[in-house]
Amino acid sequence: MSPWIIIVILGACAIAYALIMPKKNKVQEPGHHLVQEMESTLEHYMAEIENDNDALIQRVAEMKGEATAADQRMQSQLQELQRRLDQLEESKTTETDISSIIPVHSTSGLQAQALVDSVRADSAQQVSEAEQQAAVQESKPVRESIKDRYAELFNLYAEGKSVDAIAKQTGIQRGEVQLILQLAEREES
Repeated sequence: MSPWIIIVILGACAIAYALIMPKKNKVQEPGHHLVQEMESTLEHYMAEIENDNDALIQRVAEMKGEATAADQRMQSQLQELQRRLDQLEESKTTETDISSIIPVHSTSGLQAQALVDSVRADSAQQVSEAEQQAAVQESKPVRESIKDRYAELFNLYAEGKSVDAIAKQTGIQRGEVQLILQLAEREES
C-alpha cells in the first residue's frame, strides 16, 4: 500500500472518530444536567428542613416561656389563696364571738353556720360602726330588726313566694332563708 492511501485512511478514521466523539458528549450532557438539578433540589430541601427546624426550636422556646409564665401565675394565686386561708383562720375567733351573740335554740348547726356566715359577710366595718353607736348611746342600744335587714326577703315572703323562689331571686342560700324566717318569727314572739 502506498503511503498516501495510509494517510487518507488514517484521516478518514480521525474524521469519523471526531464525529462520533461529540455525540458521546451530547448524550452525557443531559445526565450531567440531571445530576446538577438533583443536587440543587436536595440543597433546597435541606434548606427548608433547616428553616423548619429553626421555627420548631423557636416555638419550643416560646412554649417554655409560656409555661414558665403560667407557673408563676399559679404560684402567685397559690400564695394569695394561702394568705386568704390564713386570714380566715384568724377570723375564726371573731366568728366564735359572733356566734355567741346570736341566739340559736332549736335550729340545726348548718342553719346557724349559714347565719354566722351572713353576719360575717356584712363586713367588719358595720360591726365597728354598731359598736361606736352602742358606745355613744349606752342607755339605748341600737338593734336593727331582722325584717329591716332583709326587707326584700320578707316582701317576697309576704307575696306568697316559696323559700326556693326567694333564695333564687335574692341570691341567698335556701337554708339561710329558712333560718332568717325562723328568727323573724322568734323576734316577733
